[in-house]
Amino acid sequence: MKLSTKFKKPVIILAVTLMLFWSTTLLWHIDLKDVAQTAVSGDINAAAQAIAGAGAAAILISIYINAAISIMGLLPSVFLTGANVLVFGLYGGFLVSWAGEVVGAAVSFLLYRWGIKSAAKIPTDRWKTIKTINALPGARQIYFLTILRMAPFMPSGLINLLGALTAIRLQNFILATTIGKFPALLLETAFMYNLLNINKGYINMVTGVLVAALLYWGVQKELQRLDKLHQNTNR
Repeated sequence: MKLSTKFKKPVIILAVTLMLFWSTTLLWHIDLKDVAQTAVSGDINAAAQAIAGAGAAAILISIYINAAISIMGLLPSVFLTGANVLVFGLYGGFLVSWAGEVVGAAVSFLLYRWGIKSAAKIPTDRWKTIKTINALPGARQIYFLTILRMAPFMPSGLINLLGALTAIRLQNFILATTIGKFPALLLETAFMYNLLNINKGYINMVTGVLVAALLYWGVQKELQRLDKLHQNTNR
């Protein structure tokens, strides 16, 4: 029995991701159980040990853990950002976390969309918020999701799910994630770095909290604007 076109893309991407993960763990003799436990632990030190213990595959393992967190949906990945800072340093930790967020978002987006629209066949196009987002032009959809992505410390899986429920194209979703996650992860990385070196960074931590509050305020304003847009289109 042949797979339909809707099923092919997510199945192929999932298969390739699993093959890369399996080959990485096989080549570097990494325990799959440890990786899985790390993804759900929320423990910075445990995550840092698992990543550092992977040796040359440390970056790949960090990205895999990030992808697992994205697929699970509700667990914030800020602890993994802290682990990446411990293993790769301030700048390296930021870049690895950024790459992991983008890869994890793309994989989970495709799996969510396949599961909701192709497997479960949930009629999401009738939902209020989804209907409003779908009515936006492509550039506006990118802008809206980019703003949402800028909120630091928010579980990425929630926004991945929202994106999958809408009609936004994969490349536009990845673009919004790449742009929006840049400032969010800069803030998360700086915050975790100062938290891990708390005696050196009180001022930076306070600044980070203030910036985070401003970003959340911006996201809230954008959501209110979207709600007003929906009300106007229904008049």
